[in-house]
Amino acid sequence: MATNPYGMTRFKQKVALVTGGASGIGRATALRLAAEGAHVIIADKNKQMGDQTIAQIEEAGGAASFLEVDLADDAAVKAASQVVAARFPALHILVNNAAVLRVGKIEDGEWLANWEIETRIGLRGWVLMTQMLLPLLKKEGGAIVNLSSEGGFLGRPRQVVYDAIKAAVVSVTKTMAYEFVDYGIRVNAVAPGWIVTEMHFGNAPDPAARKQELETTPIASCIMQRRARPEEVASVIAFLVSEDASYMTGTTLHVDGGRVGMSVH
Repeated sequence: MATNPYGMTRFKQKVALVTGGASGIGRATALRLAAEGAHVIIADKNKQMGDQTIAQIEEAGGAASFLEVDLADDAAVKAASQVVAARFPALHILVNNAAVLRVGKIEDGEWLANWEIETRIGLRGWVLMTQMLLPLLKKEGGAIVNLSSEGGFLGRPRQVVYDAIKAAVVSVTKTMAYEFVDYGIRVNAVAPGWIVTEMHFGNAPDPAARKQELETTPIASCIMQRRARPEEVASVIAFLVSEDASYMTGTTLHVDGGRVGMSVH
């Protein structure tokens, strides 16, 4: 493997699966886990971006593979899990990251059209994926990280479905922690704040300029007064799935620059 910029190989000979691993926080997490020695399975719908991420990992000397899956489709989730089981004898790390965001006001009833797709991908799909992959996780034990959000703690206008799901992630994480502890599996969650990802700049007329603007413009909505890079969330996820967090389970870590901790929002 090429020189590791992090100076660690915590995940050597480990297999990790990251849903939504082709872009954003998922992509940064896949790159980080691979840099520390894991073979990373990128589970995503977007094969083009997934292949780009794999190429980046391999160029750096790491190992990765792409798994096409639509978390909104139960049959596809089950089939994808079977593909993983056929190729790998065990799974050590699972990062449930994939989600979709649709906006709509309660008063106008706009949220109703969003309910099915958001809950299928943001809650049902990854819980089913975890269930299907549990036999592989039980083989040698491991760690799971589920992605919540600051919205699950604060609530935000026009994001009732997304934020309700992200609150549910915290509860499901605790339930999984209780149910999986006897298998040597730890389960934690991460609640990011405003992270600069493709969701925020990908559709701009000039994506690169918009990305730079988001990264450099101060904000007042968190103590640190800036938005975060996906890599800053990925580093926390890497910590939680490592043995450095061996006595942590059922916990949610806020990676939000102090946003949730502010007394005035």
